Amino acid sequence: MSNPNKALANWLLRKILKLKAGELATLEKLENLGFDSVIINKEKQGIHNIDIMPMNSYEEFILKN
Repeated sequence: MSNPNKALANWLLRKILKLKAGELATLEKLENLGFDSVIINKEKQGIHNIDIMPMNSYEEFILKN
């Protein structure tokens, strides 16, 4: 994971959500972008990747598990 997590927050809030400083991430914004969750995968010890997931992916994951 990023250390500090500021790098992760900047990636998600600025690059992916394209939010300005102080702007809130809303469900409407996420719906317009077509995703509502992220997935974090461990490649190997100390190496992870993160990606956005389509709308309702989290709910589908919960129902399956």
